[in-house]
Amino acid sequence: MRTSERRCRVVGVALMLLAGAASALPAGVPWATLPAADRERLTARDARLQAMSPAERDALAARVAAWRALPAGARTRQRAAFEAVDAMPHAERVRLQQAAAHFATLPDDARQALRLQFDQLDLGLQRGWLLGPTLGAEWPGLHALFAAMPAEQHAPAMLALRAASAQARTDLAVLAQRTPPHERDALRAEWLAVPADARDAWLRTRVDP
Repeated sequence: MRTSERRCRVVGVALMLLAGAASALPAGVPWATLPAADRERLTARDARLQAMSPAERDALAARVAAWRALPAGARTRQRAAFEAVDAMPHAERVRLQQAAAHFATLPDDARQALRLQFDQLDLGLQRGWLLGPTLGAEWPGLHALFAAMPAEQHAPAMLALRAASAQARTDLAVLAQRTPPHERDALRAEWLAVPADARDAWLRTRVDP
């Protein structure tokens, strides 16, 4: 993994995932019973630790200690941020890193003003920015349709949104605003039930019959 991508993926809570002996398993869980994806993840984690110098391991241990000292709520927020970044397409992570680099160059008062502006957003809109620069900017129009959905719909809905064209997401936002709140669950379910390669056209006909 390139350095730029690694830095973007490591968002605080990643340190916890590398803590301790990375190859160690949870107590009582035999290696052979783990899913293949989990075995690959643990093996890759162990390889990263083995490649570290003693100084790098000491620095990692210090960051892990700092992570564990955080209040539970702060750890939850950082974990959510890491999982969100981890789920982003590579291009979105690159844009996020570029935005972070630009933010770091701003004067202190400008950074504080932006933080205050973000803190004043509705919590649902704040969470929308965890989906990345593209969906975050479009979330004010979309979140009414996705703010309260069953857990089993979350992953397919996010995949469908990322696969949709910009026009399709605009159309979906228009439909979300046109649809009464009590009918939005049905709209979302109907949209997800449409074959992936037909969703954009389906939205167009619903918005502009």
